[in-house]
Amino acid sequence: MKAPEAAPSAATSPSITLAPIRNVNCTHYVAPQGSNDNPGSEAQPWSTFQHAADTALPGEVVCFRGGVYLAEETHLVVSGKKDVPVTFIAYPGETPILDGQGDAGELLILDQYTSHIRISGFILRHFTTWGIELSGENRYIQLDHLEIEGGEAAIRFTYGESAESPTIEGPVEYITLEDSLIHGSQYSAVDCTPGPCNHIVVRRLEIFDTGLEGEAFYGSDGLEFARGYPVLVEDCYIHDNGGDGIDLNSRDREGNAVGVIVRRNRVVRNHLNGIKLWAGGRIENNMIWGQGSSAVWAGSFPGNLEIINNTIAFNMWDTTYSERNWALVAGYPEEMESPPVLLTLINNIFAFNAHPLEGGATGIYLGPGVTLAQEQNNIYWSREQGEITAEFVTGHDPDFTRLEIVDGTWEQLSGHGLNDLTADPLFISGWPPVDLHLQEASPAVNTGFSTGAPAEDGENLRRDANPDIGACEYIALSP
Repeated sequence: MKAPEAAPSAATSPSITLAPIRNVNCTHYVAPQGSNDNPGSEAQPWSTFQHAADTALPGEVVCFRGGVYLAEETHLVVSGKKDVPVTFIAYPGETPILDGQGDAGELLILDQYTSHIRISGFILRHFTTWGIELSGENRYIQLDHLEIEGGEAAIRFTYGESAESPTIEGPVEYITLEDSLIHGSQYSAVDCTPGPCNHIVVRRLEIFDTGLEGEAFYGSDGLEFARGYPVLVEDCYIHDNGGDGIDLNSRDREGNAVGVIVRRNRVVRNHLNGIKLWAGGRIENNMIWGQGSSAVWAGSFPGNLEIINNTIAFNMWDTTYSERNWALVAGYPEEMESPPVLLTLINNIFAFNAHPLEGGATGIYLGPGVTLAQEQNNIYWSREQGEITAEFVTGHDPDFTRLEIVDGTWEQLSGHGLNDLTADPLFISGWPPVDLHLQEASPAVNTGFSTGAPAEDGENLRRDANPDIGACEYIALSP
């Protein structure tokens, strides 16, 4: 199945190569036409993943030849060791397909305590529940160059009786998931529930078409980690999912999640929120457009939030799934009466959020427990009569207009707002094709705050000494 072609913006997709590295030193081989009675050599390969998982030892590399493997539930119980994992990988230049035939509930199950494992280069399909499950107490797992389609979830980290319950078999830690294509799940595609999932790195994924069969609903997110930190999500393209794009720390109710970073992602056309950080973290260099509700929802629990150099525009425009809401919500009094949130808001563009013909555009919302550590050099261009709603400000209506941002009223009452702008950011194109790169004449060019700005932009291009506002630096075309 190919990703939807509808309205991609420039440079939306990460550079994903599903074939793993070619320089592989195979110690054993598996092939569809092999036999488990064979020695597992290149000339006489094994035939099943289960036999390979039962037999391979630390430091060994099992190479799977291309073709379809009619797979049943496979349990991995043999662990590697530090610096000598057990590796299951596609033979160079070939694609092994694990096919559950529609009967297998789960395809690859890392049993409790199974650790130091690499799984690379497979297609997983036609399973009913989870493509890969980490049961608990799994550590130092690398999952890469995978394509996983269907099921209730593509990858499940931990399990319990409910999202609120403790995990049954323990946490998972030190997991890397990268360079993979994940699509067509019924519920959340990559799911850590109930968690915790600690020391997680997620990079260069494309996740789409999750939770779109039937009515879109909560629990159909692209990437959902209920508990655990630190977590890094970077360089991903997460789009066209029925729930949220990225949803982190929804059950970390004590708040103050440390080391949560979401950067350089394209988060596009998800039917609920784009990025949700419930308990704090850093959101930087993301391009976020086309969500059905708030593009960023953060700070439902106590925490420090840094939102820096993002472009947040044209959200809540598709009338088939959108509802009117604020583009950014920080510290909304819902899970807690007044969650204390220390907020840094620098070099962001908030523009054209909420369809003007569907109830009117909306600005950003800052709750009664928000304390601004820093708010400056942002562009606001969505709702003239209410670009900023700040519940923590006294002596003024919570809504601040464009004029009040320009004439100093906002700066006087909030103590912040230096160099904020209210102007059309002049994107390359608006709805529906949407290209959020800047035109040469954009007021965002060279007007960002340099201190604290990321050294690279959302496409890993070097920022100069006068950074632009938003995710992407303007690059002049050569004559």
